[in-house]
Amino acid sequence: MSEIPELNRTGPIEWRLALPDWGRLDTVWERRLPFALWHVGEQALLFHWLDAAVDQGSEKVVLYISDRPSDVRKAVEKATLWPIEIEIVTVPSIQGLDWDDCINHLPRTPALTTEPEAGWGLIKYWHQLEQDWLTTFTEETKSYGIYAAIGRSCEIASDAKLNPPFWLGNHVSIGPGSVIGPGAVVEDGCIVAGMSRLERAHLAAHTYLGPETDLVDSIIHRNNLLNMRHGAYVRGLEDFVASSLQSSGGKPHQQKHASIRDRLRALRLLWRWRNHSKAEGHFQGVDGRQWPCLNSRSIEDRGPWLGLVIKGKLALFGITPREASTLDELPEEWQSILRKAPLGAFSYADVMGAHEPGDMDEALHCVYHATTDEALCRQLFDNWLMDILGN
Repeated sequence: MSEIPELNRTGPIEWRLALPDWGRLDTVWERRLPFALWHVGEQALLFHWLDAAVDQGSEKVVLYISDRPSDVRKAVEKATLWPIEIEIVTVPSIQGLDWDDCINHLPRTPALTTEPEAGWGLIKYWHQLEQDWLTTFTEETKSYGIYAAIGRSCEIASDAKLNPPFWLGNHVSIGPGSVIGPGAVVEDGCIVAGMSRLERAHLAAHTYLGPETDLVDSIIHRNNLLNMRHGAYVRGLEDFVASSLQSSGGKPHQQKHASIRDRLRALRLLWRWRNHSKAEGHFQGVDGRQWPCLNSRSIEDRGPWLGLVIKGKLALFGITPREASTLDELPEEWQSILRKAPLGAFSYADVMGAHEPGDMDEALHCVYHATTDEALCRQLFDNWLMDILGN
């Protein structure tokens, strides 16, 4: 019987770590999370330390926390990837306690001797941590090529350029002509439209970045911009520049009904395309309703749906009906959004030339439509429709 090799332990069996109480320094960004839960590259700073604990053979990590311990506890409860025991100790202050290290820098890097200045000083310090992590990660994974920095189920245009170091999370879409990196982090579920550039930049999870947008030395979180070069914080960007793709949750949106104007438009379109043959049968949509089948998703074959618009049973503009199977390959967040979105005979995706459900580009435009300013998408649709109708 062969002997079991001994564990190559390089660290303590029980590793005592303190989390910095830097909420008082966060006077600009005013994030809802303690600093140890801010993402640095692929994951929260705290999780980099849990990785290090496993690597050095520690069996238990004790976390001393004074800043929002409930948030840390929730994050740790989801931390099932690390085969170690994690104990959380809530304390009034970490000052004067006997701990081994403080989670205010990356593991295996020199300890911080002076805390950052409040406001932009904290943001710039975090940004530099991320740049350092990108450099180290790229060097450590050099033998694997750039694919080590690309998450699962990403869609990257063939002419997009990826300049290391960079990191792309899961379910990220990069549009044609875009340039990512050096120094760019794009978190899970983001959409970067065509001809955009990200350099020393961070795009928070589930964010849409509009076309022809340069993001340099900057962060976009939800629809807010932080520019570190100029020390500028812009809240509430226009949706065509950047917007959150996060679903608001709750009940599905109430189904809209077509206005008299839209019904008349539908009647004109139905007459224009009257010679197109109609398909037989129905399919069950993601909303559970039965919808008429189409010969194809070409706009000229939407006659059966235009009939529903004329009868007031379907809006002219919305997310087009689709079967549940067309959502299977999409990120869960996108699936949730599309299941709740109001339906219509035509969609913003049609305006953008993407007609087939299940296609990533079509889904991308539909998610954008469902989560952004309705008036903006509607104006683009009206212009598109007037071109078709010739007025």
